[in-house]
Amino acid sequence: MPLSFPYPLVIFDLDGTLVDSAPDIAEAVNRTLTDWKLRTFDLAQITNWIGEGSRQLITYAMRAAGSDADIDAVMPGFLKHYGDTALDGQLYPGVADTLAALHGQGVRLAVCTNKPEQFVRPLLEARGVLGLFDGIVGGDTLAQRKPAPEPLWHLARQFGVEPGKSLMVGDSESDALAAHNAGVPLVLLRYGYRKQYDLDAAGAVAVLDTFPELLALR
Repeated sequence: MPLSFPYPLVIFDLDGTLVDSAPDIAEAVNRTLTDWKLRTFDLAQITNWIGEGSRQLITYAMRAAGSDADIDAVMPGFLKHYGDTALDGQLYPGVADTLAALHGQGVRLAVCTNKPEQFVRPLLEARGVLGLFDGIVGGDTLAQRKPAPEPLWHLARQFGVEPGKSLMVGDSESDALAAHNAGVPLVLLRYGYRKQYDLDAAGAVAVLDTFPELLALR
């Protein structure tokens, strides 16, 4: 099938874009807080901390719970709980079929997430979509992570596509800033973990209500 989608490379955020993982991340956070005999938090609060990587996430939680513990001492336990829950996240409606449709058109697909790389492939495999992706950058794959531009540049170079002809699809300020910093066009999704970020003022090519609307871009 000839390529009709306007971008030969699409780079997707993971949490809040492809996968609804907040309940599982929240479980890992609360298990960690319980280990340290600290108060736990509800899903809405923990969701508000997602998007800047696992270390920053647990830092927010520990500090909010009143602890000044060394985060280096907290991380091993948190990553154990994170690993125990990491495969539970579910794809948002229409994600699998839309990814398959793009892949069928010859579009190269990649993931750029601040989630540690060790958790990315197993989750995509568990949801049956790993084989659709040609590249993956996690939060610890490179020295930089979103909102820095380097992860997007890395993927664009990997596929020989100019940044300006690639597309970043995400749901948060971190995704938007990474795209703008890298000179990559941006699409944002309303259903993700946007916190208080104004999606409509982010300079995106489009702001979509559902994932399958991506196929209508021209």
